[in-house]
Amino acid sequence: MSIKNMNDIAAMFEGMRFRKKIIGGVDEADVWRQLENLQRVYQLVYDEQAAYYQALIDERDQSIRRVKGCKSGGDADG
Repeated sequence: MSIKNMNDIAAMFEGMRFRKKIIGGVDEADVWRQLENLQRVYQLVYDEQAAYYQALIDERDQSIRRVKGCKSGGDADG
C-alpha cells in the first residue's frame, strides 16, 4: 500500500495489530517499533506535501513575476 495522505495513515491505524504477551497485555517493544514506523510514515507524507505546496508557491511567484514584467515592459501610452 502506497501511503500518500492522512486518509492512508488512518487506514494504516485501522490495520495495526500488536503482538500479545501471555501475561500483561501487548509486547511493549512491538508497540514502540510500530510507533517508530508510524512516525516515519507521517514524516514522509509531511515532506511530500510540503514539497508539493512549495512547488505551487514557486509556480505562483513565477507567474506573478511574469505578469509584473509584462506590465512594466512596454505600454507606450503610459
